[in-house]
Amino acid sequence: MGEIYVPLTVINPQTGAQSEPITALVDTGATLAMLPGALLESLGIRKARTVTLALADGRRVVRAVGDAVISLASDATSCRVVFGLDEDAAVLGLTALELLGLVVDPVDQRLVPKDYLLYSLV
Repeated sequence: MGEIYVPLTVINPQTGAQSEPITALVDTGATLAMLPGALLESLGIRKARTVTLALADGRRVVRAVGDAVISLASDATSCRVVFGLDEDAAVLGLTALELLGLVVDPVDQRLVPKDYLLYSLV
């Protein structure tokens, strides 16, 4: 399966300030979205705290996280985002995909809408 990249816009939920579109790698193995820290700071998005992230190679790194709105295609969602360093790729992780109701179509290498799941206890 190849890599999937998507254009997205980042919005400060407090002020409404928004970025120019950026391109992010879709990574279903990543929990959170990681966006350029300089971009998040330029929009006035505040660092809420730091978290430890487990990398695919087993290393652990510490990064700041904050809250932003990610706009993709015709939808947008609030979510927790990682303040990436200069050398970090922009990544759209699984949490944002699920909030937007999107899944990866590995055959056509694109994102497609998927119904949300709701299990009733009744």
